[in-house]
Amino acid sequence: MKKVLLIGDSIRQSYQPHVTELLKDEAVVVAPEDNCKFAKYTTWYIKAWVDELGRPDVIHWNNGIWDAYRQNDDIGVFTSIEDYVRDLARTLVEMRKYAPVIVWATTTPVDERFEFLDNATIDRYNAAALELMARNGIPVDDLNAVLRGRLQTSFSEDRLHLSEAGQKACAAAVAAAVRKYL
Repeated sequence: MKKVLLIGDSIRQSYQPHVTELLKDEAVVVAPEDNCKFAKYTTWYIKAWVDELGRPDVIHWNNGIWDAYRQNDDIGVFTSIEDYVRDLARTLVEMRKYAPVIVWATTTPVDERFEFLDNATIDRYNAAALELMARNGIPVDDLNAVLRGRLQTSFSEDRLHLSEAGQKACAAAVAAAVRKYL
């Protein structure tokens, strides 16, 4: 059976059980127990995760919320957009060593009332990531678009993490994106 490695932050952790269930007869779905946080963190740990979980046939991957996150106006975003693209490119080089197929997932939106991140910033980071992925021939799973039409029902009370409905919508999109390569 094929193996799918899911890489991403707590958003991935929330939809992962649903993806596992959706693909149970088609692939083994694995992921780090760890929250994969920001792009530089993923670059650092990808080899360790592959060593632990085995070589996948497909990697479904996102970093972005942590990178674009803003704790306060004095600090600004955690990772500049230029550094974000550089870190994604480095991560991509590393991932290509371990899997024949890599699928990039856009960063999901947040509830418009979320204090530390806004959708205009997410859109800028997604646009930069999409340009990089296009230059490198990486297929895209547009999770941002999946949730944009459902902002009222997709988030939990913290306005960042996904509700059950948001998790299931993302999981269906992830399973569909991955199925193309199984």
